[in-house]
Amino acid sequence: MNVQSCARCGFGVYPAEKINCIDQTWHKACFHCEVCKMMLTVNNFVSHQKKPYCHAHNPKTNTFTSIYETPVNINVKKQSESVSEVRCSRRERGVHKNLLWGAFGPQA
Repeated sequence: MNVQSCARCGFGVYPAEKINCIDQTWHKACFHCEVCKMMLTVNNFVSHQKKPYCHAHNPKTNTFTSIYETPVNINVKKQSESVSEVRCSRRERGVHKNLLWGAFGPQA
């Protein structure tokens, strides 16, 4: 019986737990995305430089390291930071006191 070694962990892979993909042999548990560690199958993986990736972290189509660093999300983050700075500067000047307490609390 010829037992091949796993491409990720290096231990022997028996036929019951074997996946052959990307010209390599893997344990089913070792065949996961390089970025998010999601378990992959032969039907839902993408290979890049002989490493498996899920579709969300495919380096060929996605130049970002995570799905949160898209241009849209970067712009939203910048806008929310600028709005936060405006709110903080109003509080420092005392403009925001009536909004904090409203009609139910102490008035300034």
